[in-house]
Amino acid sequence: MTQCAFGGGIFNTSWQDILSGLGWGLGYFGMPHILVRFMSIEKPSMIKKSSIVAIVWVIISLFSAVMIAYLGRMVMGAELLTQGNQKLVFIAMARRFFPAGICGLLLAAIIAASISTADSQLLVASSSFTADLYKPFFRKKATEKETLFVGRVLVLVLSLIAFVIANSKGSGAQAIMDMVENAWGAFGASFGPTILLSLFWKRFNYQGAVAGVISGFVIDLSWLLTGMTASTGIFEIVPGFFGSLVVAIIVAKLTSAPNEKAVAIFEQGTSKNAD
Repeated sequence: MTQCAFGGGIFNTSWQDILSGLGWGLGYFGMPHILVRFMSIEKPSMIKKSSIVAIVWVIISLFSAVMIAYLGRMVMGAELLTQGNQKLVFIAMARRFFPAGICGLLLAAIIAASISTADSQLLVASSSFTADLYKPFFRKKATEKETLFVGRVLVLVLSLIAFVIANSKGSGAQAIMDMVENAWGAFGASFGPTILLSLFWKRFNYQGAVAGVISGFVIDLSWLLTGMTASTGIFEIVPGFFGSLVVAIIVAKLTSAPNEKAVAIFEQGTSKNAD
């Protein structure tokens, strides 16, 4: 939707804008709440069908978002830009061009999409904390009932924090958009290259994975904090992602190959007969 905010002509975007726009797609590879959907697939044989559905849906949704932004800028650009409400282009167009019933359905779709993403992120955060931090480091003998209770409490706490942040007005609301953008870049740059190399390169090992995650996060954060995003106009995920990719490959090449068990798991997962 940010395309609605660009100044000048409709198609006068710079190469930095195009590169940064394409860079947003790299974030999908590192999003925990998206990856967990594939991890929860019952049979490996269903992965191909699931990936096709996911790719088709992403193309449709992102193309629609871009077209809504362009159309909104052409028909309502002056109104939205002068009031600083360019991010409300979808809501404004729905209210103007559709009857009340259809408009209500379209606006409800926004809520449904937000809730779907929010509950996935809350569950991932809760399960990651209880399984990776709470039980291994704080309560090694914790029962399943206890970890379930801790997870539920954490979901409640995170929900309250999110509510307070989302209830911000003015500059606080803009800060939310900035936080989403920064988090998207950090996750994509940190985990994206590692996920891809783990799926497509048999020689990839845990040393390369750790180096890739750390370097991606450091490059992404450094690019952002040093003002390079603002001065160059390039979204921080672009240097972070490719920097992480290069570091992960180099470290994996310089360290020992994965053991036979890891190779067997890789071959089993990539086999066409996997089920």
